[in-house]
Amino acid sequence: MNSSLDTLATARRSIRKYVDKEVPESAIREMIALAATAPSPSNQQPVRYVRMVSQDVRHRVFTDMETGYESRVSQAKKLEKPRKAINILNHYRRYSRFMCHAPALFAVGVEKGGASFSKRMNRAGIPMGEALGVMGKDISLGLSLQLFMLGAVEQGLGTCILTAPLHFLDSDNPIVGLENLRVGCFVTLGFPDETPVDPGRKPLAEIYWEA
Repeated sequence: MNSSLDTLATARRSIRKYVDKEVPESAIREMIALAATAPSPSNQQPVRYVRMVSQDVRHRVFTDMETGYESRVSQAKKLEKPRKAINILNHYRRYSRFMCHAPALFAVGVEKGGASFSKRMNRAGIPMGEALGVMGKDISLGLSLQLFMLGAVEQGLGTCILTAPLHFLDSDNPIVGLENLRVGCFVTLGFPDETPVDPGRKPLAEIYWEA
């Protein structure tokens, strides 16, 4: 394969260092529009991108992350062998803190509720649980994010998806006033100030089987 899509996909990297330069609003809108074309179950289009512009909002999330980190360290210290758990916590904290200083920061999630297939069957009298309905929304989130990131590469921008900070937060929606949103990750965006090496990919034999 040697197409523009292949070029964008192989060029994408997780960027954690950015140039001190504002991201044009027009570029963001183009990326969001591209992300909005991702498929979703019953075309529900549940994915939402919340740009965290306010420094107060960023500071509140950062403070809550630090509080959650300290709480988990306190739990770890009660273990018989705490060092391993504390090292893991420190590692993910170190690689999460940069997000609050990124040129653009988004909380990305899916709207709660909606009439999924499993929910409709439950209402019809056939119990199916809600796990598959949640899975469908998570798949929608991933598909949308992939297009968002490829759009960033096309614009000369870099991104990084972060889920670790959510483990330091006690709510599935860390932004006050958006309680109907289940946040699945944070995404940073900006002009790259680093060129990470290719991390390598597993060979096709490991990811493509026939049954």
